[in-house]
Amino acid sequence: MEQSQQQSIVRTIPSYREVLKALFRADLRTQYRQRRAVMMSLLVPIIFVISWRSLIPAIGGAGVLSICIAIGLPAIGLMSYSQTIARDRERGVFQRLRAAPIPTSVIMISRILVQLVVALFMTLATYIVASFADGIHLPLLNIILMCVAAIIGGLSFLGLGQFVVGTIKSSEGVNAAARLIYFPLGVVGALGQIGLFGKIVQVIVTYSPLGTSKTLLAAAMNTSTIGMATLWALLITIGYGVVFAGIGIKRFTWAVS
Repeated sequence: MEQSQQQSIVRTIPSYREVLKALFRADLRTQYRQRRAVMMSLLVPIIFVISWRSLIPAIGGAGVLSICIAIGLPAIGLMSYSQTIARDRERGVFQRLRAAPIPTSVIMISRILVQLVVALFMTLATYIVASFADGIHLPLLNIILMCVAAIIGGLSFLGLGQFVVGTIKSSEGVNAAARLIYFPLGVVGALGQIGLFGKIVQVIVTYSPLGTSKTLLAAAMNTSTIGMATLWALLITIGYGVVFAGIGIKRFTWAVS
């Protein structure tokens, strides 16, 4: 009798996959309700794509498109992910989720997957606008590689967002820090990529999270340029994500004390 009761209890505990699917659907609905932030993530790279049309003869269509997509990635990791996590932490959302029989890893994986979906949507939307407005067209294989590169770059910025929300407790502080980091990383980084701030800044930007993501995106759009620089960009990008996420996860608290 006691054994049968234990078996019935075990059957009522949902599987890891079922919990992840349910959380992912709920987080997608929440992200849709906050579509204003998604639209801002889309508008920034699209504005750059349209306004930088004159640079295509100088740095090529792949160069322009890769920089514009790279600009949109920190907006997702810093402006969307970190602020959403900080706001939900203050509202006690994570405390309620942790009270349920849910592994904590599933909670964060679901949030990350939603942001990667947004990154893919932003990448494809920027490419579609670039194809119509600037005449930039890529084969299907390069589009797929571009999406993979955007995911890798997006993960590094999600790690940076985790670092911010892990080291800063209040949502107001996270919001201020995210904006403070985004401006030099995104705007200055984009202009530095094309050499407007001199050679030294251009080299620094090349090895920043935005610069390495841009290198991966450009290589995905034009596979003939793949070389040691691409390999180094891949390793550095992964390194950024691992270091930032490691520190952010270690210092992250599930509730504001």
